[in-house]
Amino acid sequence: MQENQQNQHNQENKPESQNENIEISNIESELKNKIIELEQKISEQNDKFLRTLAELDNVRRRAREENDKTAKFAIANFAGDLVTVAENFFMASENAPKDEIAKNPAIKNYALAIEMTEKELLKVLEKNQVKRIYPLNQDFDHNFHEAIANIESEAKEGSVVQVIQAGYSIADRLIRPALVGVAKAKNIEN
Repeated sequence: MQENQQNQHNQENKPESQNENIEISNIESELKNKIIELEQKISEQNDKFLRTLAELDNVRRRAREENDKTAKFAIANFAGDLVTVAENFFMASENAPKDEIAKNPAIKNYALAIEMTEKELLKVLEKNQVKRIYPLNQDFDHNFHEAIANIESEAKEGSVVQVIQAGYSIADRLIRPALVGVAKAKNIEN
């Protein structure tokens, strides 16, 4: 009899146990779906975060490059005006009366002072990446030279045989081109 009661009790509890198993299975399924959904959201957020970091790095890099460019070329206008003064010193030095300098110590001292000032000015310009372009006997380069004359010459055709005005650049950026005369072949008349 006791066995009968036990069987009856087991049969009554069986549907309840099955319902619990189904309910647990449903909860497990819901949890798995929720975990998958949360993992996808985490993956999406991680992707957005990495993209934002990459964009931030790009912005920083571009800002640094722009800052470097600005610093390099901030003095371009000033340097453009200053190179005219430098060229005047070169002209004064080149056109000084050599015979008078040798004869007169006062003129000699004056010429030396101009030459020293010219050298010091060149040092200051070079320190600030301003370079003088004086292309005598070099090949003509339209990026840095402006041909204003073709001169018949024995020199190689296309080479610079006369520099009328030196050019200047700052950090490989042209401030003003060198004005030059370029060699052309001599005409041979019969």
